[in-house]
Amino acid sequence: MHPKTLRLYGLALFGAALFACSSDGTDNNNPGTIALTLDQTSGTVQQGNQTTVNATLTRGGGFTGTVTLTVTGAPTGVTGTLSNVTNTSATITIVVGAATVPGTYPIVLHGTASGVTEATATYSLTVTAAPTPSISLALTSATLTIVQGASTPTTTVNITRVNFTGDVTLSVNGLPTGVTAAFVPNPANGNSSVLTLTVAPTAPVGTFTTLSVQGTGTGITTVLTPLSLTIVAPTPSISLALTNATLTIAQGASTPTTTVNITRVAFAGDVTLSVNNLPTGVTAAFVPNPANGTSAVLTLTVAAGAPTGTFTTLSVQGSGTGITTVTTPLSLTISAGVPAGDFTLSTTPPTSVSVTQGANANVTVNINRTGGNTSDIALTTTGTLPTGMTLALLPTSTTTNSSVLTITTTGATPVGATPIVIHGNTTGLAEQTVNLTINVTAPSGSGNVTVSFAGCDPADKAAWLAFMDGTSGTWTQVTGTADVYNFSITQSKGSLAYVTLPTGESSIFVQNMTQAEFTAGTLTFCSAPGPVGTTVNGTAANLTATFIGNISFGGRSAIAAANGPFQMLNVPAGTFDLIGYMHQLAAVGINDRVFVKRAETPAAGSFPTTVDFAAAGTSSLAVAGSTSLTGLNGGETATHGMTFYTGGSACTPSSLYSGVATAANFVMYGVPSGLEIGCDMHSINVIVSDAGHTSFKFLLENFLDVAARAATPFVLPADLPTPVASDAGGPYKRPQVVVTGIPAEYNVSQSLIFQDLTDVGKSGFISATQGWTGGANVTLTLPNFSGVTGFLNAWAPVTSDNVSWSFSTSGGTLASVCGAGNRFVTASKSGSL
Repeated sequence: MHPKTLRLYGLALFGAALFACSSDGTDNNNPGTIALTLDQTSGTVQQGNQTTVNATLTRGGGFTGTVTLTVTGAPTGVTGTLSNVTNTSATITIVVGAATVPGTYPIVLHGTASGVTEATATYSLTVTAAPTPSISLALTSATLTIVQGASTPTTTVNITRVNFTGDVTLSVNGLPTGVTAAFVPNPANGNSSVLTLTVAPTAPVGTFTTLSVQGTGTGITTVLTPLSLTIVAPTPSISLALTNATLTIAQGASTPTTTVNITRVAFAGDVTLSVNNLPTGVTAAFVPNPANGTSAVLTLTVAAGAPTGTFTTLSVQGSGTGITTVTTPLSLTISAGVPAGDFTLSTTPPTSVSVTQGANANVTVNINRTGGNTSDIALTTTGTLPTGMTLALLPTSTTTNSSVLTITTTGATPVGATPIVIHGNTTGLAEQTVNLTINVTAPSGSGNVTVSFAGCDPADKAAWLAFMDGTSGTWTQVTGTADVYNFSITQSKGSLAYVTLPTGESSIFVQNMTQAEFTAGTLTFCSAPGPVGTTVNGTAANLTATFIGNISFGGRSAIAAANGPFQMLNVPAGTFDLIGYMHQLAAVGINDRVFVKRAETPAAGSFPTTVDFAAAGTSSLAVAGSTSLTGLNGGETATHGMTFYTGGSACTPSSLYSGVATAANFVMYGVPSGLEIGCDMHSINVIVSDAGHTSFKFLLENFLDVAARAATPFVLPADLPTPVASDAGGPYKRPQVVVTGIPAEYNVSQSLIFQDLTDVGKSGFISATQGWTGGANVTLTLPNFSGVTGFLNAWAPVTSDNVSWSFSTSGGTLASVCGAGNRFVTASKSGSL
């Protein structure tokens, strides 16, 4: 049959040539012969499978020509492909399609060559039908026993597939009430799935043998495999765990305590608690005992004569009717009690101290210890204090040898002597006291204005001071007594000027105020520093890698860069809220976390609570609020930060984050409302600068809860008009700025700061209150003091010096730091002369 005819009948024809060594292989006198044989002449192949047949070519009569091989007779869906063709052999691969009609077909291999008779060999192919798609199921364990309230053990469903690759949907038939089944995966597209039966605590007890695991799929018959389930009641039991399994208690003490947590399984009876292997002199008490709930508090009381050391063989034991007795380990370290000894109190200066009206004074309270005494001594004061006088001890309780008593007075504090008593108390020793007389004296000089530098360090005290009554006229030098100066402002406005001389430097200060502002009370510069706080150690936990924790307490802060210890310096005595905020080093985001622990009181130099950013009930994801910022000009860049205030009227700040790049639309973060109490307050601060960093704006605004503010955006303060800067002339350079049209929201004060860039030790600060400037147009100038007694022109910049200047103005509605809605703004521009 011609190849074209074969194709018409849907048969495939394949051919290959076997090459001989000569050029044509023809001999007219003796043309030769060829013959084909197959290694098998028949075979059976299932639909979708294949087989191979090896063919051998035999040459005779000296024939060496080229032989062409072809395959014919393949029915629709069957292909016969020749491969591995050599001079004497070839391989026929017969592939049967999945849709080939079953039957027997002759497959013929033809060999043809020029000058010889064609050779053939026939292979009888029998095509059989593929098996019907099906699955079968088998369980690794067909008999399960599960306790009420449990879900183990599991069993694996093995799936045997026959001519089927689709999904198998699995289910369990005949489940008892309270039992649910879950397969992983389901539907199953592989050969297995894990079956988990979950038994509710209320499911009936018994053996259920009518269950079956069912498998279904598209195009296959649903199959079942049996499953038996036995549900048994749990064995009553308990387990114990301690909130603190390592205790350190001093001789004669009974703290700290630890809580025994009781986990119950099918047992609701009383649990009797005890401690095994207690050292001599140590007793244990549980509240309650027996325990009928899930916890009890254990208190170990250590007698004064109990041996010191660490005891690691202790264990807390729990027992009850019908349950096995259980234990959990406990370690106890007994430290030495307060050593024998005593102490007395004294003061520096001794007996009495003088303080000027409106000024402060510090007295050192000395704790003189004897006999090795190292106890924690609590300090208090008694006495009737006059109007305006306050006393503050820091620290109020100490194991060191001193504390600082700060005495503060006002201009209204009456002159005279005030006796007080300082008390020292510690457990087991008699109270000690020391008497101190506070002598309040009037400031020297006369006038309606009092200025005090009494609390300043020597470098910050006035080396020269003068005033001007009114807005023009002469400056008058004032000589003070004990760094207190008096003069009179009789007109509605006036000015104060003074010079400080730190080593190798000079600074000129000018303050322009109204008479009412000058006479409202003593102008106290450099108030005596408050008492020095203590160093407190803490521990941070669950701090995400690459994150930092900003931790605040009592207005102090520390940064935890990794899990473990952190230290906070100069912490004031008292009880404050412990606040932590976790964020990435240079960014904030939705993965930030907040830690809030109320009313913490550090003891013995450490926080009692770990700042755990994953602790249940005290931490939560930081809340975000999408908002916008109006008033941001092109070319300006902005950053923002967030502060959280707690403590009601105490208004203690906790810095959450700062310096975060801010666009016109941004997201701020803070403490969730669920963790806020009372008058807790957020305060956002935004700093804006131009490209050259010569113009700045600052916004501080208070609000309660962090939330989206699309309808109420934060509004930046208005742009500040460009000041006109010049040298006012005279014997030295006198920086002057004139600003016209200052926006009304800058309603508090204005200032001019200058710095000598040629002689870097010289600087100045000229300020004016809004009451003094009286409007939107402001001129601030370094006055000409050259004719005023005692002033040295060398304190000011030389006329040829290069001087930088910065003009700033401030305002807002910030009546109090923690008022919701209060707002404070500043703006500044700078340049050089």
